[in-house]
Amino acid sequence: MNAPMRSQGYKYYPDVQKIILSKCAPCHHTDGAAPFVLDNYDAVSKRALMINKVIQDGYMPPWFADTAFRHFNNEIVLTLAEKNILSEWIISGKKKGKAKRAIPFQLKSSARDSADLVFELNETYHIPGDNKEHYKIFIIPTHLSDPAYLNGIEFVPGNKKLAHHARIMIDTTGLLRADDGLEVGDDSEFMRKKVKLYDPFYHGWVPGNNGVFFPGGITKKLPANTDLVINIHYAASPIDQEDRSAVKFYSSKIPTERRVQTMILDENWVVNQPFEIPEDTLIKFYMRSPPVPYDLSLINVLPHMHLLGQSFKSYAISPDGDMIPLIMIDRWNFNWQYTYEFSKFIHIPKGSFIYTEAEYNNLSSNPINQNQPPKKITYGWGTKDEMLNVIFQYVPYRPLDEFQLIQFQK
Repeated sequence: MNAPMRSQGYKYYPDVQKIILSKCAPCHHTDGAAPFVLDNYDAVSKRALMINKVIQDGYMPPWFADTAFRHFNNEIVLTLAEKNILSEWIISGKKKGKAKRAIPFQLKSSARDSADLVFELNETYHIPGDNKEHYKIFIIPTHLSDPAYLNGIEFVPGNKKLAHHARIMIDTTGLLRADDGLEVGDDSEFMRKKVKLYDPFYHGWVPGNNGVFFPGGITKKLPANTDLVINIHYAASPIDQEDRSAVKFYSSKIPTERRVQTMILDENWVVNQPFEIPEDTLIKFYMRSPPVPYDLSLINVLPHMHLLGQSFKSYAISPDGDMIPLIMIDRWNFNWQYTYEFSKFIHIPKGSFIYTEAEYNNLSSNPINQNQPPKKITYGWGTKDEMLNVIFQYVPYRPLDEFQLIQFQK
């Protein structure tokens, strides 16, 4: 018989608090993405048994990228030692201890209360209580007379319960303003693709994705006369509700030379076409980019699939045959789609190819398959459709970038 675990006498102050503030409170704070706060002793003690279960099961914290394949700057992963401290503290009676000094929770971004530009939806959107998902297009003119150079972008959902994810695009033609408030799929200039967007993926948000900030000395351009084209997915609701979401931009106070650019790889680059998922099938798609036209330094990566997504892996192969690991997710989770920040710039040499392998589960045994019996699924923006995207933000490479630890402007 194994001897019972011996308590080390852990207390909330100071042992547990620092773990909670760094690994739980980033989502579980007032106005955070999570439905309740975990940034003080009383709140943590009240939910201690639940906390113990979800951390032992690996359900929380919600981090899905394989840290053995690639580490990220913003990863939130409990070490075995941290799990043991939390578990022993709970089992041994949740002793409070005494705080030597107050350590209030603060978001990593010190600029969050001082956004330079804030743009709300033009009007409050009334979400119908019809038990149906809605994908809405909102057009917000910025009326900027001059370009802005940003070191941070943050989408702020007005209705946290129903706003599921959002995609921000950039239009500089002004031709899409009549589309404000339309449903995706409605007869519109945007959906007919007759207007070429300046940037078809400027920023992406899902719960837990607490804004994207760029390394020091690097900014992202927001052109003059920009209209924000925002696609928001609202979950189904049985009652009428409202939303007035907003976008916050944080401008650089220091002139910078390097500009963030975006590379989007999508279903068009799948080599085993067509991009269709037959019923009662497990299928893997293989995607290959065109050759990289010049040396790149990758800053972050955002993978995207829908409910049938099972696993995701992306890597580059250099002209010399070297494999450069980018991201691997063994257990895809539609509800948690981060922008993963690299700890160092990832150098992708000119002539490299970026590969992606993505598996989809369209079996009836898949508990989140919304079609029972299953049916063939093809490309589309709806949750019951599927997509395969991998979005990188990068700057042109400079010598020694790959040895530089990225200090994000937070």
